[in-house]
Amino acid sequence: MPRKNHHIGKRITIELPPEFIELCRQDNVAPELVLRGFIADLCEIVSWCDAPRTDGYASNGSDERRMAREYYERVGYPWLFKPN
Repeated sequence: MPRKNHHIGKRITIELPPEFIELCRQDNVAPELVLRGFIADLCEIVSWCDAPRTDGYASNGSDERRMAREYYERVGYPWLFKPN
């Protein structure tokens, strides 16, 4: 059964640092692909072959999902901005 496109995303614009752009250029990968992949891994977004997502988000694998979550938690994002 095809998945419905529940696009309720928020579009933001950020300036990417030249170091990130250069790293992506050296590795011949689009910055958008890197950022979408990390977001998909962090949020555990899986795009199945038989019903691919239309927004381009797709996890890179179970290990990548785990490592993205570990990074997010290690930085402290889940706790940093919680109201007292």
